[in-house]
Amino acid sequence: MYVKFNDLSRIHKPLIKDSLKAFSKAVENSQFVLNQDVQDFEKQYAEFTGQKYALGCANGTDALEIILRGLEIGIGDEVIIPVNTFIATALAVSRTGATPVFVDNDEFYLIDTKKIEKKINKKTKAIIAVHLYGQMADMSKIKAIAKKHKLKLLEDAAQAHGSYFLNTKVGDESVAAAYSFYPGKNLGAWGDGGAVTTNSKAFYKKIKLIRDFGSKSKYEHEVLGFNSRLQPIQGIVLAKKLVDLKEWNEERNEIAKIYDDKLCDLNQVVVPKTVPGNYHVWHLYVLRVKKRNNLIDFGKKNGVEFGIHYPKPVNKQNAYKSHRQHRSKFELSDRYSGGLISLPIFPKMKLSEVNYVIGVVKKMYSK
Repeated sequence: MYVKFNDLSRIHKPLIKDSLKAFSKAVENSQFVLNQDVQDFEKQYAEFTGQKYALGCANGTDALEIILRGLEIGIGDEVIIPVNTFIATALAVSRTGATPVFVDNDEFYLIDTKKIEKKINKKTKAIIAVHLYGQMADMSKIKAIAKKHKLKLLEDAAQAHGSYFLNTKVGDESVAAAYSFYPGKNLGAWGDGGAVTTNSKAFYKKIKLIRDFGSKSKYEHEVLGFNSRLQPIQGIVLAKKLVDLKEWNEERNEIAKIYDDKLCDLNQVVVPKTVPGNYHVWHLYVLRVKKRNNLIDFGKKNGVEFGIHYPKPVNKQNAYKSHRQHRSKFELSDRYSGGLISLPIFPKMKLSEVNYVIGVVKKMYSK
């Protein structure tokens, strides 16, 4: 048996015929930019997330940058983010001219809310709450901190399509939330894509300008914007996949429960924890193990693909070698990063494949 890390073909094959048929109509009508298919998806995604507005864009990194620019974050400003995240969170801040300021994670791999205030100073303008691996950060605590210090609050929801915490949905407690539709996400495009959701009409109008060259009408540019538009084929595909997203998230939950039950007592293996009250959508199922490289090699020999999310904290990346926190130590992030490994988890994954992955992990750590 061979188990891919994420076999996208199983959910894509049934969509090919209808998606290409719909796209052919767009081609026949020469509707290539922000057409009705994109607008329809934006409305559907806003409804799915429980927000009033959704704005499609080119990718998740752009989605974050569009929000930051809409908040007028720029040179000389600082934005607090978790150090345990994909580098795109930091890059979006850096692209505005602002400086990302890193905070350690907690036992759930989310930003440690107890350590945020220590990083706030006169230059701090915003906090990005990152909902990592499929579960939400503690928005009530982060919002309270942001309010106390008069900071803007936004959300990086690239890995949290459909996640919620008790009665709070992604986007409810912030100015706006950024999503990625990179193919491997819970809601993934046939290429790249992203979106911003917000409940503010005024902010929606502002970022809509930024997304499209800062222009309300052709050759009239109100603000400094850039070109970041969701393509029609992606709007078509995402709308079709959105119909099944809740079901797919439930499938991920079932797989995660099996992994939890079968691996929780294994020596040298720590299964992931879910914050009580969080609806986890399990974009990633991340173990913490000893001898990670040995497990990866063992998986290759036995037909199982693993992933690593992430091999090092963002501050340690060479891209941030000139950052003042490049050599800073983060207690949990530094300790955890060397052992994090992601197991295969995706919709339509067979029970036999799940059990095979479990068998390979058990065999590795029972030697």
